[in-house]
Amino acid sequence: MAVATEGDLIAERYKLVRKVGSGAMGTVWQARDQLLRRDVAVKELLVRTGMTELQTDEARNRAMREARLAARLHHPNVISIYDVVEYEGRPCLIMEYLPSQSLADLIAENGVLPVGTVARIGTQIASALAAAHTAGIVHRDVKPANVLLTGDNVAKLTDFGISRADGDATVTAAGLLAGTPAYLPPEVAQGHDSVFASDVYALGAMLYAAVEGHPPFGTDDNAVALLHRIATEEVPPPEHAVPLTATLVWMLRRDPKHRPEAKEVQDALGALAESMPAEMPAPAPVPVEEAPPVAAAEGPDRRKVVAIALIVGAVVIAIVVTVYALNQPQPSSTAGSPSTTPSHTTTASSTTTTPAPTSTTTGTTTTTSTTTTTSAAPPPADVSSQLTAFITDYYKLMPNDLQDGWGHLTAAYQSGTAGGFAGYQQFWSQFSGIDLSGITATPPGTVVATLTYHYKNGGTRVERTTFGLVQQDGAWKIASSVVG
Repeated sequence: MAVATEGDLIAERYKLVRKVGSGAMGTVWQARDQLLRRDVAVKELLVRTGMTELQTDEARNRAMREARLAARLHHPNVISIYDVVEYEGRPCLIMEYLPSQSLADLIAENGVLPVGTVARIGTQIASALAAAHTAGIVHRDVKPANVLLTGDNVAKLTDFGISRADGDATVTAAGLLAGTPAYLPPEVAQGHDSVFASDVYALGAMLYAAVEGHPPFGTDDNAVALLHRIATEEVPPPEHAVPLTATLVWMLRRDPKHRPEAKEVQDALGALAESMPAEMPAPAPVPVEEAPPVAAAEGPDRRKVVAIALIVGAVVIAIVVTVYALNQPQPSSTAGSPSTTPSHTTTASSTTTTPAPTSTTTGTTTTTSTTTTTSAAPPPADVSSQLTAFITDYYKLMPNDLQDGWGHLTAAYQSGTAGGFAGYQQFWSQFSGIDLSGITATPPGTVVATLTYHYKNGGTRVERTTFGLVQQDGAWKIASSVVG
């Protein structure tokens, strides 16, 4: 069978323009749809050597069948499949062409990504999987290389169903797995078929790699050894994922029945993403042309231009600061009595107020033209004290006031780590009390504390625990907890 080359016309309609990628499953081309006059992507699926004619036919037919099924899925976070054709006996997928960068490339460039970035990407991909699962479609190959990121921070999942369509062909004639199985779930590594929960595990492994810099079990060149670890060992707890840890642990549970559904992952990651700063690294940076040198701004003239610019800038800044200050409320005549309510609030500049008794003081404020007072953001110590106070207050409720304590947890933590309210009750039913010591807090949301659990039978258990806290609706909540 001939290999496609630049300029070939596929199905008498799609002219290949340039090769944009290749891998174990095939080659991807940018092509031009001669009929609709638009750019498309053509994925030419390879049929592996060493297969019998019957196996080749089965693989090709399966590819065509599952690709047509995936073509029925329309979602803003899924690369659309427009058509399925054959070229020289090989299936070719005609897909949406998206100028983008893969998540795999972004991880390779940055090493690790910010947790907020990962939560936003994960929310979009979980939404795509939820739609696919509702339509009865299992992706089977969720991994960073199959997630495309645009310059405006949109994540799209590609290659739906294709890994399974070519699935039998991923095993070579020698019976060894081709490529790395780093994102395979345990049940697939053990030889079972992929199910919806398998996609959820693979998504968790992908997000794990994005925040840790490597998949849960690494990327051993020995695929068989890596498969064995995935099939038999527990996932090492992530070290840098707080406050994403609880959701990742939930997604990466060994038993598929104990993993969340894709919609639950979407909700959990979405809530986390909303509580974190938008710090998406640009996946497809646009080069900026340098301005040509200005010949007239040389020597003394150049220095004059710079000096004038600096003076104008200073004047503008002074005016802005003064106007802002004159419009700010002046300090009350009674110091140390803030007028606040016992709640936690967050402003756009991440300024927080420490809980304090409610009090109101009335006084007269005078502002002169020579004296201004500006309002500065509280130092990080204020946030640290809030974090410490929150954890301290939460454990004062335990184990007697579970209803109130339950409200101190995020929805993802409640359903995942806590195992629902029934699991929460069961856990705390074994203890008569708990003591805290050695509490340290690190903004924006990390608290480490030593917990001493007192069992009802008289025994004790001591654990050093790291908590990840987030703010939701103006209140701190526990989003994750890791022992050790």
